Amino acid sequence: MPPWAQDALGDFAPVGLNVCGVADGAPWQHVLPGCRSVLVVGSGGTTLWDGFIRWAADQPARLELDGPLDARVVEAIAAVPADPSRRWIRCAADDGQKVDFRSLARDAGLGHPSRLGLLLHPTYGPWIALRAACFTTDALPVTGPLVTPTPCEGCAAPCTAACPVGAIGPGGWSFAPCVGFQERDPTCHGGCLARAACVVGREHAYGDVQHRYHQHTAGRRELLQALRPGAREPDRSS
Repeated sequence: MPPWAQDALGDFAPVGLNVCGVADGAPWQHVLPGCRSVLVVGSGGTTLWDGFIRWAADQPARLELDGPLDARVVEAIAAVPADPSRRWIRCAADDGQKVDFRSLARDAGLGHPSRLGLLLHPTYGPWIALRAACFTTDALPVTGPLVTPTPCEGCAAPCTAACPVGAIGPGGWSFAPCVGFQERDPTCHGGCLARAACVVGREHAYGDVQHRYHQHTAGRRELLQALRPGAREPDRSS
């Protein structure tokens, strides 16, 4: 593995970008001509969140940024020296380049497809978030896809029973009933009940504050108020 990649992985882990894998770059020539490898970077469990809380508490004004957690990820990626042999694309960023991060992460060995529509990581289960990918002309050792059976095989599927609108089934997650239900009912506004019911990696589930941050801008305002000087510090175990 080239030095820049080794250094990046070493620097990412303390930030909380602790889920990384490499996919074959051959299918991604339209993103970077000559691409040979794609380094896929994500966060598993609450490590990124815990570090983000400390980062924001150090300078509460950071929470006024547009997408402060994303800003933390951008900061970590920006520390990797720029080079024309590499192109970074962040997940869900308005980059103009469409990348299916779920299939890319699957090819990198970061998890199995699941009924939830999310990847199931071997350790973190559904509690991973894909953050960015580096398309490079360097040859990195490919780490996937996984050859082990998916945990969904033989599972009693508590995720299906937990969904209040039946959006989780044998064929996977159904977008329309899920979104329609959330528009008219607040039951899932604090976090996906089906995701919380998954038996894989349950000990790495997000806490209430983190759920609210991701689900609603009100959660961000709540966190901002808690981090102001003199305020009670939020629960960092969340």
